[in-house]
Amino acid sequence: MPTTYVFVACQTGEAVDTLSFDPETGALEHLSRAEGLTRVSALALDPAGPTGSLYAGVNADPWRTAALALDPATGAATPRSVREVPASTCFISLAPGGGRIFSASYHEGLMVAYPVPGLPGDAVEYQSGRNTHSAVPSPDGRFVYAASLGEDRISWFALDPAPGGGSAGEGRRGVVRPDGQVAEQPGSGPRHLRFNTAADRLYALHELSGDVTVYARDAATGALTLLQRISAVEGLGLGAGSIRSTGNPDPGPDVVWCADLRLTPDGRFLFATERSTSTIARFTVDGDGRLAFLGHTPTETQPRGIAVDPSGRFLLACGERSDHLTAYRIGDDGGLTAVSRAATAGNPLWIEVWAPGG
Repeated sequence: MPTTYVFVACQTGEAVDTLSFDPETGALEHLSRAEGLTRVSALALDPAGPTGSLYAGVNADPWRTAALALDPATGAATPRSVREVPASTCFISLAPGGGRIFSASYHEGLMVAYPVPGLPGDAVEYQSGRNTHSAVPSPDGRFVYAASLGEDRISWFALDPAPGGGSAGEGRRGVVRPDGQVAEQPGSGPRHLRFNTAADRLYALHELSGDVTVYARDAATGALTLLQRISAVEGLGLGAGSIRSTGNPDPGPDVVWCADLRLTPDGRFLFATERSTSTIARFTVDGDGRLAFLGHTPTETQPRGIAVDPSGRFLLACGERSDHLTAYRIGDDGGLTAVSRAATAGNPLWIEVWAPGG
């Protein structure tokens, strides 16, 4: 079976690591490292074409997005081109079909859309709200959704199909306003968003409350309707979290501090990370998209990023403070069994998995 590759953005290591991944056994092996990516924070994978592309949000001065070419024979990620962007990056995603990037900026409190490095076109800035933490396009490419942790809301914006376009088509801050939004519970801090495969359900993980909310999505209007709110931190004994920034004191280890969530490709299971307790919450997903809590699995220290491999049989988790990556086999009951572990460069934050030709 062809090799699968795992890419890990390592912030203080200033690098993207490439590891081989055996899709049968889950075995990991470090292969190479793309260095010189100062304060790299997020990745977006475009697997299309004879060779894939990886895009990295780099928060050095100046802020920029780097494009890396991927070698299907070795997994090596080679920097190819860069473009400067108007805000720092904590989350990036690709428009369906590629060509355009959506970037969330926590510190500047906005979302930005722009053509991938190497393509012409201006950046467009969106009023997504304070502490914007994710920016996720719908699979049909008609809307993009943004979570504002600081304002406890999820907004959506209609999209122009042209790369670099948007509802207003100009790059001045504040010109693109939401086409709609839903208010979340005050102080919950919506952080990361993920669609199911059918794109009729949107899942939101809340950094400060530890809740996962499930929304039904209207494909025509983009509107969201709340179906469920369920806790990912039940039984962990944590207090409510608080918004973190360089100007705020660390609230300590006893408060909720959730990070990432992922669905398996078959839509059967959802996983979410909690950093104060270094655990992964596990859920089953029913036929209507609602969740049932299964339990928690201990994982790498301060798990910032997780990913599911394309086969849906393995979950990968990286620890901000352990500088390691662990692969878990996903059981038929949603249980996680550790099968392999590998070291990374410092402060791993984000994981992408590529199966060339898959």
